[in-house]
Amino acid sequence: MRQFFIIVFGGLFAIVAGVGIAYGGSFAWKHFRPQLSKLSSYTNLASLALRNESDSASLVDALKSPTSISGTKKTIRYTASEEEDLINAAEQALPSGSDDRIKAKAYLLKNLTRGDVTIDYESDRLLPIASVSKLVTAVIARRLIDSAERITITKEIMSRYGNTAIFNVGETFKASDLYYPLLMVSSNDAAEALAQDYDRKKFIKAMNDWVQSIGAYRTYFEDPSGLSVHNVSTANDLALIMDWIRKNDPDIIKMTLLKSKTVRSHTWVNPTHFLSWSYYIGGKNGFTSEANNTAVSLFTLGKNKNVYVAVLLNTGNRDADMIRLVGKVRE
Repeated sequence: MRQFFIIVFGGLFAIVAGVGIAYGGSFAWKHFRPQLSKLSSYTNLASLALRNESDSASLVDALKSPTSISGTKKTIRYTASEEEDLINAAEQALPSGSDDRIKAKAYLLKNLTRGDVTIDYESDRLLPIASVSKLVTAVIARRLIDSAERITITKEIMSRYGNTAIFNVGETFKASDLYYPLLMVSSNDAAEALAQDYDRKKFIKAMNDWVQSIGAYRTYFEDPSGLSVHNVSTANDLALIMDWIRKNDPDIIKMTLLKSKTVRSHTWVNPTHFLSWSYYIGGKNGFTSEANNTAVSLFTLGKNKNVYVAVLLNTGNRDADMIRLVGKVRE
């Protein structure tokens, strides 16, 4: 009988102790997990910013952030103070130094709401811009080509370097479908498909005529994708182009904010690393060996949430330089 009571009460004690441990663990995880997640975000972003990167669809969004999950839907959330902390922590995690720590050969941070320049360096220097060219490709295609027009992917289109959209010869897309791989995964094939559908020579001429018409006088294009080293511009010109797009064709900017887009059997995943920040409101990156890393990005910054454009040309570390630029805003 004594052995019976030992077994029964011993088992009950073990169950109570197990429940208590589980509850305590759940309580600790619930209260400390957000802080651990935030710390992970700081660390991941800082390490990401110190890593060299290219404009490739193989890159994934490596920026981790606090999330909530309901069913199969994952929602990323930051409060305003947390986002400010994230920018500050990422900036502080970078090597110390002043403006000369920005590695780009030319850069600009401009407040588009007020029209004044926060910081610039060699902002009128003419440099190759790589796939940033595709912003203008999108502008011209949307002006010249009917969105419902069917465009077939040919061998000539596919002969261009880079197939980040994973097209197949013979596939047909609406013109409006091609803007997603063009802007999200920087598809050179999509750029060529749009240009060749209209008339490649006339399309490129229209690109050059348009930038002249809006006052970007030092910008020139030789191809629609940015592969050519002769696709050149300045930080000032690119800021002007981006400002025109956000005011006059904002759907282009909205497409650059999509994390993924599926058209039939194709799913394109946006590799831009700042998509998890509500501060980031769109942009385009580029890379070629001659241009190095390039970027034009829009942010809402400061207490008044003014719109800023940040431009980087020829940098070996795009994310680190972008964090430094954004960190210059102290309103």
